[in-house]
Amino acid sequence: MSVSELSRTVAFRLTLFYSLFFTTCVILLLGFVYWQTATEMTRRVDQVLRLEQQRLTALPADQLTDEINDSILRDQRHIYFYGLFAADGQLIEGNVRELPHDIPANGRIYKADMLAANMPSQPLLSHVLLVRLGSGDTLLIGHDAQQLIEFGEVMKRALYWGGSLTILIGLMFGLALSFRPLRRVEQIQQVCELIMGGNIRQRLPLSGHRDELDMLAAIVNRMLDEVERLMSEVKSVGDNIAHDLRTPLTRLRAVLYRLQQQLGDAPAKRAMADQMMSEVDSLLLRFRALLRISEIENLQRRAGFRVIRLKEILEQAVNFIEPVAEDKAIALSMTAEPTEPIHGDGELMFEAIVNILDNAIKFTPTGGRVTVRLLQGAEGAQIDIIDSGTGIKENERAAVLNRFHRGGDDLRPPGYGLGLSIVMAIIKLHDFRFEFGGADPGTRATIFCWPHSV
Repeated sequence: MSVSELSRTVAFRLTLFYSLFFTTCVILLLGFVYWQTATEMTRRVDQVLRLEQQRLTALPADQLTDEINDSILRDQRHIYFYGLFAADGQLIEGNVRELPHDIPANGRIYKADMLAANMPSQPLLSHVLLVRLGSGDTLLIGHDAQQLIEFGEVMKRALYWGGSLTILIGLMFGLALSFRPLRRVEQIQQVCELIMGGNIRQRLPLSGHRDELDMLAAIVNRMLDEVERLMSEVKSVGDNIAHDLRTPLTRLRAVLYRLQQQLGDAPAKRAMADQMMSEVDSLLLRFRALLRISEIENLQRRAGFRVIRLKEILEQAVNFIEPVAEDKAIALSMTAEPTEPIHGDGELMFEAIVNILDNAIKFTPTGGRVTVRLLQGAEGAQIDIIDSGTGIKENERAAVLNRFHRGGDDLRPPGYGLGLSIVMAIIKLHDFRFEFGGADPGTRATIFCWPHSV
């Protein structure tokens, strides 16, 4: 289960969306708090400067220098700047070394970098105002604004770390919340693949949490129950018809056989009787095949499962079908690797392999070849039956496994379209997998001999 799969879940996306939304709200809230706080702090600093301006400008000129000196001594935190400069710019009294040249003396408050004469440090950002006195001197009053800068840095760090941690925690919770739904979706997907493969008895898993997936799974399970019931009714009708008609057809064949014996030297009538016998035999074979498929699909042969060796079964099947291949001058060969024994029904596996070999020989022209291979893969044994025949079109490879399916090729040999249905019933009984592929030319039929159920 990869991170990319988790990130595509609805739970992860909703969690991420709400995390981003909450982060945005936090950033907006902190930004608003910073703006309001900074505005209020600036207003108070400016208010202090205005009060100092009113207090100092109201003093007589002969008391101003003493008051400036006393104010500097009272400033234990060293956050105020005072300066009284003569008309020529010379410092009369104060803790400012020089008069800022880029600030006009109009009584307005400006921002400027100030350096206190009594503190050998870096210039500090300050709020400063200059006032021209009646004597021609210039009064400078400033207040350190470094607290505003430090407060802004604190808020920036809070915004960065708060937003980052919120998004990170949201991602972690999104991944955690997405893991269980995605695992359940994978389980549902596996069961659905089994159902699509024909195992209609499978049902979607329920967690018991009664969430959306449980609601959907419960609805699908009820639908599958109804589908299985309808399919069972339709199948039972076909099985009952095949079973009920087999007895009268057997009797009909016996009557035709007696009639055939009584005809004696009447060639025309005897030929007609032979044709009727052939048609009755064809119907009996079809009904027998249908009942055989029903028997296998009803899992009545599970009790016969035991440890079997595929190599021995393949050798028996090749020896059994070899005379048919010789009649058509088809080269039949077999190669086998050492494989682990499997658990299954040897007679049913023999029947399935013989049916596949019979089809391969039937659809291979005279002088062709059929190869049987037994391989040991990473997951288990694999049987390949490869012929050099006409092949099966890619869009028909799934359809030929259905009952009574006959391709549109008029040159196909006669048959009932039930042999591969018997093969599929045996494959499903063993929980194996079967597929057709191209052999260029011809067809490759493969049986993967390991369980594919959940």
